[in-house]
Amino acid sequence: MFRVFVILLACFALYFLPACHSEKGPPMAAFYYWKTHFETDSAEWAQLDRFAAGQPLYLRLFDVDYSAGYGGAIPLGELSEASGFDGRPVVPVVFITNRVFSQLEPAAIDSLSGKIAKKIATHLHDLAINAWWQEMERIDGWGKPNPEAKRDSFIETWKRQNVPEIQLDCDWTATTREAYFRFLKLFKKQPLARNRTLSCTIRLHQYRGRASAGIPPADRGTLMCYNLANPRDTATRNAVFDLQLLENYVKNNDKYPLPLDLALPVFSWGAWFREGEFRGLMSGWNSETVADTHYFASLENGRYRLRRDTVWNGNFLREGDLFRLDEPSEKELLAAPAVLRGRIRSGGRILFFDWDIKKTTQYERLIPKIMAGF
Repeated sequence: MFRVFVILLACFALYFLPACHSEKGPPMAAFYYWKTHFETDSAEWAQLDRFAAGQPLYLRLFDVDYSAGYGGAIPLGELSEASGFDGRPVVPVVFITNRVFSQLEPAAIDSLSGKIAKKIATHLHDLAINAWWQEMERIDGWGKPNPEAKRDSFIETWKRQNVPEIQLDCDWTATTREAYFRFLKLFKKQPLARNRTLSCTIRLHQYRGRASAGIPPADRGTLMCYNLANPRDTATRNAVFDLQLLENYVKNNDKYPLPLDLALPVFSWGAWFREGEFRGLMSGWNSETVADTHYFASLENGRYRLRRDTVWNGNFLREGDLFRLDEPSEKELLAAPAVLRGRIRSGGRILFFDWDIKKTTQYERLIPKIMAGF
């Protein structure tokens, strides 16, 4: 009898210990993918694997915004599954503007959950087919009899095993919380959401002002630790990442009621001003861009003045225009774990926004150091 007990105990340990271990230990790195075209190559996947091997890619599928002309919510900027997807796990992400929940009638909000779930399912089916093609190439399946006989079962298995979570991204407010939270509750009842984690993004003002913003009815949240200030304001020090502002948001706050992942920036932009008026954001600008002294004169506090007229991505830039480089500094990124360490539970993720080989190469040597800080 004792021998039977020992065998059963060993089986219990073998069955349950791996699952328990997956919820413990230091956080893992993962990345957002925020382009509208999915075109990658082996070098990019290799770079991703150096930091986030085995972790899902947080893949933005589409945005949802309110259209006055249509009189309802419409999808925008849908992802094109063009080429290069290698079949790895994904977390589909959908960004929904706050005005969707301020403009839609309650009945329209109720039906929105089903519409978004259906569109997500369509994209996941396309990704699964892409993975099927990759698998057939890998095993040289086209030379075998009836190669597509198991395609449907492969697709269903892939979706079940490789889509552990769905994330909804919305910067809701106290006035839209009731509508947004109702939407989340209805979304959780969709067949697509069953047996999957439902996460939602948490802005820092929602984290600090949880009494008025409320706690969303989701399984977990991602605390967005970037875009901390208004880029249109000339007084802003750094709109992308400001460690002092981040600390002010999170200090003296109890742990959030939801388990949290944390999102940090690995991107930059140039904020463009003309005669004190905000003209736009110059995507992809970094310290190398403004180091060109032929065009830029360095001022102070990350400000630069344009020396001569030029054109950038179709924008006419005039001599005398001012630019602020909003770029996470090495010093502040490496100090972020000390500020945020107590906000993430064991087994969480550090999500970097966003994966693009041009951007991530710039921060490649910092990412392991950031992760070690947690």
